[in-house]
Amino acid sequence: MPRIFDNIEDPVAQSVRQRLAPFIPLGKSLKQRSQHTVYFHNSPQYWIRAMTFVPYFWNERDGEHVSTQVKSLFLPTELDTSVVAAALNSSLFYWWFLTLSDCRHLNLREIEWFPLELERMSVNIKKDLVELSDKLMTDLKLHAKRKEAYYQTTGQVIYDEFYPKYSKPIIDEIDRVLAKHYGFTEEELDFIINYDIKYRMGKDNEEE
Repeated sequence: MPRIFDNIEDPVAQSVRQRLAPFIPLGKSLKQRSQHTVYFHNSPQYWIRAMTFVPYFWNERDGEHVSTQVKSLFLPTELDTSVVAAALNSSLFYWWFLTLSDCRHLNLREIEWFPLELERMSVNIKKDLVELSDKLMTDLKLHAKRKEAYYQTTGQVIYDEFYPKYSKPIIDEIDRVLAKHYGFTEEELDFIINYDIKYRMGKDNEEE
């Protein structure tokens, strides 16, 4: 567990940290290259955006391709991609990210250090996370908006913008399933689900 967590003062946050501590970091399960890929945006703001599909991005110079702000994770199996995508979209991982990072950029480090331990996860928990991941991906697409912009270097740009706050009920279900994996108490789960909620769900927080 990174030493930065030694500075956590909130007793419930400390308790959550202790629940996570025995689990092996996700980085141990990642591959150098694989056809099973999770895509994540490296500038999260109030929401982590991790997907099992490639977010649409096109510019006049290069055509359709993966945005430079979208990074890839390679997993052993297709099932693992759905499990990891669900976990990364969770409020638990959002709390982890804010505690560990500069709060602006999601680096591979924060993901690799996340103590998920896929090998320790029960079949039933994986099954539930896969179902919720599929549901979340559908909901993200449903609320997405196609935007246009223009830049001198690349010309016209067309891309899909996602609004995960509208999928918060699904994300809450993901956190409830993860709570079983880690053995969270009701108090610990409530802390995670409602963490930073005033700002994450605020009316001014429209563009993610």
